[in-house]
Amino acid sequence: MRQRSTQPPNLAGRRFSTIRRCGSLLPLIASLFIVQAVLTIALPRSARAQEVPELQITSTHYIVIDAETGEVFAQRGAHESVPIASLTKIFTTIEALESASPETEITTTDDDLVTLDATQMGFGPGETFSLQDLIYGMLLPSGNDAAQAIARALGAEPGDTADEAVDRFLARTNGRVRDMGLSETTLVNPDGWGVPGHASSAHDVAVFTMYALQYPRFIDAISTSRHETASGGYVLTNTNKLLDQYEGLIGGKTGYDDDAGYCLVEIAERDGSTMISVTLDGVAPDDWYDDNRVLLNYAFEQKAARAESGAGITGERLNYLDPDAAVIVRSATVGASLGAPAIPSGLDNTVTADARDPVPRAPGGTLFATENHAARQLQTSLLVVLIVIAGGTLTSYRRARPSLSGVRSQQVSLTPPATTQRQRPAPSSTASDSEENVGEQQDLQEEIPASSR
Repeated sequence: MRQRSTQPPNLAGRRFSTIRRCGSLLPLIASLFIVQAVLTIALPRSARAQEVPELQITSTHYIVIDAETGEVFAQRGAHESVPIASLTKIFTTIEALESASPETEITTTDDDLVTLDATQMGFGPGETFSLQDLIYGMLLPSGNDAAQAIARALGAEPGDTADEAVDRFLARTNGRVRDMGLSETTLVNPDGWGVPGHASSAHDVAVFTMYALQYPRFIDAISTSRHETASGGYVLTNTNKLLDQYEGLIGGKTGYDDDAGYCLVEIAERDGSTMISVTLDGVAPDDWYDDNRVLLNYAFEQKAARAESGAGITGERLNYLDPDAAVIVRSATVGASLGAPAIPSGLDNTVTADARDPVPRAPGGTLFATENHAARQLQTSLLVVLIVIAGGTLTSYRRARPSLSGVRSQQVSLTPPATTQRQRPAPSSTASDSEENVGEQQDLQEEIPASSR
């Protein structure tokens, strides 16, 4: 029977081996730190912009920001969660663009129709439109029916009722909002027509609009005064009165119901800068537009004055987390395939009334990333590479790591046995050598799991 050597183990060698094995994990550790840095973009801690009374804004809640830097120029009650009416359709549009091709055909049903007191695109059941036409029908005349049709069709899975399909679409939309770090928004329906619990804030709407400007099709839609559907059956007119009245206006979105009051988002460009203004619970007929005109002018003037003085940004800046990065982290596994084609070649992309052929989805539920800004694509691609490298390093480490099961299954005695097969000359020892051996034995006891002692 093989006996264990009475010679004290080479702890220094064992520790070096441990350090060497940990060294092989350095790429993994470094990658994880980089991933965490991408996912937890620290918002600058600076003084929060305050209300500017001299602007005489009549809307209850407002904010105006730089669309590129996130600099806040003025705000009031911007973090209060309140009804936002049809500003909800900005959120719905982006989720739709991430869920299907603009050419995807959607056939309307009775479930999409809304009451006469709600704004409508005006279609009946059984009509077929491209997703792009329905987005225009949702953003220009602010059609609640178009929003319902989009959410039902793009949220549906086999066997879903219309309500279940809409709820599924909203779950994805709310998930995107949460992944961005926006905690003041909860969407209960895709159109914003007043229901309990459906709310957002001027802050969240502004930040999400900042994110939405990465989608060219969104910009095209909100900047269009008039659109005719591909079938020629519908001519859609934009409800945003400021579109042709404010120089440099890119576009915006209107909203109203009894709970939300008059709500408005406007985006404008001047001298190479882009500003976003958001007002909630405004006063009609003209004050809510004047509020946004004043806020945009103030932001442009403040930025120009600061640039002329050579001063940097010292006030509050808004930002958001990349929702695609969060999706990748949740769905990525070692050896997983990312970026599968959203619609395989030859697949019919018509969404029928009962949605028996569900919309094809890429891993994680994100589709058609070509709508995204190139910089965000690059950032997300780098993140994928880091995750794959990290996963591969971890797998290699697990395969190379020696098993400890044998150590754990044996009883280890630090007391030399009475007899041994292999005798070694006893080294001469001094008091200090004995103390060192005792210390090494204590170290060995600490390394051996308690269950093995």
